[in-house]
Amino acid sequence: MKILRALVCPVLLCVAVISMAISPALADPIEIEHERGILRLEAPAKRIATINWSFTESVIALGLDPVAIADPQDYVDWVAKPDLPESFVDLGQRASPNLEALRASKPDLIISVPDIGMAYEKLAEIAPVLELRLFDGKTPAFETARKVFGKIAKATGREAEAKAYLDNVDQKMIDYGKRIKTAIGPYQKINVVFFFDESNVGIFADISLPGSVMTAMNVPIAYDGEVNKWGFGRGGLEILAPYAKETLVYTNPVPDVVLNKLLNSPMWKVMDFTRNNRVYELPVVWAYGGVPSALRFARLLTETIESGPQQ
Repeated sequence: MKILRALVCPVLLCVAVISMAISPALADPIEIEHERGILRLEAPAKRIATINWSFTESVIALGLDPVAIADPQDYVDWVAKPDLPESFVDLGQRASPNLEALRASKPDLIISVPDIGMAYEKLAEIAPVLELRLFDGKTPAFETARKVFGKIAKATGREAEAKAYLDNVDQKMIDYGKRIKTAIGPYQKINVVFFFDESNVGIFADISLPGSVMTAMNVPIAYDGEVNKWGFGRGGLEILAPYAKETLVYTNPVPDVVLNKLLNSPMWKVMDFTRNNRVYELPVVWAYGGVPSALRFARLLTETIESGPQQ
């Protein structure tokens, strides 16, 4: 009996030591700083509900399919890529997600923004909420997008995937920037604009997502005027006049009726970028998105510039 005990005790001791070595790593909670303080998760989240397209595209880029998505139909039109998963719960509008649908999706994490109409407390009754701010009018949007991407990766246990993704983004930014400068010259600045209607235009500055991405690409952006918290200025076509000697790229989608009226307006036709054939049309890309939209913008801008100006 003594011999048996002598043999059993070391085995039990080894098991206990191994358990002690493994358990803390499994049990350590995840703590993430967000708009409401510190979010504490006992384990990486697997069932994610997203109330903003930036979070939707980021979760997908990290290799997870959100179980619930707000405003998926418009995502297809305005964000385009990455593709949405085949199956998910449609939460309705981003500003007022359907709480019943959200609850039915059984999320273990909801990722939201602080400036939607839905109260944080109502969302928190369903699942833990990671509330992340995307734009503040001070921090370059691409810098914020990277931080948000990292926090989502931490919450979902995808930090290694996030590092690999961001490393690739950094290299792509350098490569794309060199290609653009080769195509239009090292000193030509670029206006990135979008059209509200045939007489009202928005133009991005360096603090915006397109502008801060171009900074990362070492490609100069033209507009340096006043902006709102999303990093763009708004005005009539005259807002473009001081920057007309530079290249202009406009984003999609734009209704055909608006585009036809604008491109045939007398003021547009006398602009230097029009008369000297420096106008480019960019495919659909979300200019208020996260890191995936930033990378898509950089790629599409490069390919658009290389393919030549609009005819």
